[in-house]
Amino acid sequence: MAGDQKAGAALAISIPAAIAAALALSKKAQAAPPGGELVLPKEVIDLIIAIAASGDAIEKKLAELAIDVKGWPANTDSMTGLRVAINPAAGMQLPSILVPSGMTLVIKAWALNPAWLFVGPSLGEAGNINQSFPLLPSEVVSYQVENADQIYIAGLTAGGVPTAGCFACLTVEQRRRGGGI
Repeated sequence: MAGDQKAGAALAISIPAAIAAALALSKKAQAAPPGGELVLPKEVIDLIIAIAASGDAIEKKLAELAIDVKGWPANTDSMTGLRVAINPAAGMQLPSILVPSGMTLVIKAWALNPAWLFVGPSLGEAGNINQSFPLLPSEVVSYQVENADQIYIAGLTAGGVPTAGCFACLTVEQRRRGGGI
């Protein structure tokens, strides 16, 4: 038990400090009167053993820390992308597109939209410029939702008047190979 405590204390010393201490002690041993064979003090031998053991301990700790990284979010196989015409009368719910865990649904207001898109979690909120998120033409927003159908969009002027000819471009990465959704 006492030996384990000494080894633990020796391991707390940095490797460069242990080497410097070993060299200092070995020089002290070399200054001893010549008697033939060089005998290293027990402290030097203990330090050399601690240095060797700490190398193994470091490798062991690094092996314990190794993580099998497969990418998070996991890499995907494909993507879904489409342009959706927005109902000019009252806005609309986006179509059902599954969004895999860790992925985001990206919504871009089409560059040629004659009005702004307003995004919200319900039809009523999307149609109200005071409760929705505005997207100017070519502007982008992304959401980490489970399905695109959780989002509602209306095409409105800045004054809140519904406007025809607005489109939302959607894209999301997909997993098809046994990675689940």
